[in-house]
Amino acid sequence: MDDNSDINFELCVICKTSRGLCGRKSCPLLQNWSKQYSIEQPKIQNLDETFSPPSFFVGWTGYPRINAGPMLTANRVASDVIDNSRNWLKKSQEDIVKMRISLMRTHAKINVKRPLDSDIVQKSQELLLGKKAIDVEVQLERKIIPRISLDERMAPHGPIVPIKTLDITENQSPINAIEKSYYDTDLLATDAVTYMGKEKLDETTITRVFSAGMIGRKDNRKLVPTRWSITAVDDILSKQNVEKVKLLQELGEFRVFTYNFFGNRFVIILIPDVWSYEMIETWFRGAFMNPSDKDIAVEDWEGYNGRTDYASNITGAYYAARLGVTEYLLKIKRQSQAIVLREISDEYRFPLGVWVIRLAVREAMKRKYKVFDSIDSAFEVAEKMFDYPLKHWKYRSKLYDLNKRQTKLDTYLQELR
Repeated sequence: MDDNSDINFELCVICKTSRGLCGRKSCPLLQNWSKQYSIEQPKIQNLDETFSPPSFFVGWTGYPRINAGPMLTANRVASDVIDNSRNWLKKSQEDIVKMRISLMRTHAKINVKRPLDSDIVQKSQELLLGKKAIDVEVQLERKIIPRISLDERMAPHGPIVPIKTLDITENQSPINAIEKSYYDTDLLATDAVTYMGKEKLDETTITRVFSAGMIGRKDNRKLVPTRWSITAVDDILSKQNVEKVKLLQELGEFRVFTYNFFGNRFVIILIPDVWSYEMIETWFRGAFMNPSDKDIAVEDWEGYNGRTDYASNITGAYYAARLGVTEYLLKIKRQSQAIVLREISDEYRFPLGVWVIRLAVREAMKRKYKVFDSIDSAFEVAEKMFDYPLKHWKYRSKLYDLNKRQTKLDTYLQELR
């Protein structure tokens, strides 16, 4: 990359364009992407148009006074189409970016701890009680300037503009689970997320409600930056799943699942034992987040008792993958150790958000798996699936090491008998 020879690309795969670990004001990877790719952007000329907001966005810079507001589109597009990643499996990367950049992110300065001081937040919460895209009228502060916003945690979106006023011109149709959580001001936010999950609401919908400060005890309700909300919802739902998984019988075999999604190659290994979880990512040279001339790998893991800190190497993808794994274990009514291996190739052209990982893991575990009799034979699948050498996957895997040591101990104890 031009003029970026001083960048430590190992920081890039941890930062994932959103944490500013290189100390620069804007991400050089995103700047480089904008020079390489050209996608036709929607033309919005009339500021008096009626828009349909399917979503809500909360920024994070300047916390606790942050930018927040509804995301609007000039087209009457259902939220399930434009803002629900579960329905994007058959779309191309380019199609997803083109669809999402028709979303305009509006913002006003809001104090996260006093969101209801803002009329815009109050009306946005009314809109978010349901999923139907409904008509509103807005006044914007300035002319809309076309742009594309990309982030490894969040789905892409289009222009960012200040909003003056928001007026609702038709009634929303509330969803019962959202409405109940919204009006129950004694219900903890974590319990509300769990309840909405049980009611089969998708993660995107729950995240919007969580981010907009619509759940939790009355005095504790506040706006939560969207990028934090995405991870929080995945974390809460998967933690609840883990506690249920721990009560189940152990899996009796090694199972291996594989899947390739947008150049994200996955090998998921289930190991007969009590619950533990690990994720290892390798950003192959030339992949979006790794423009260096070498492969870069990072990992995070947790034992039976879980983590006490944030998975700062893998970040949001760790929790998105854990959700998919635990859903499968609950479905088959078994517990196991789980290793998620992800290799990102140069086919993955755009950062599209952690929904890619969540959806890919779910899809992988819907497919036919292979059964093996040892952890070494299970890991051999990675050698066939990946470009990154097998020995490096094994070297980085904490659970592989623990299983090998346990095998040696078991063999030693048998010899003593």
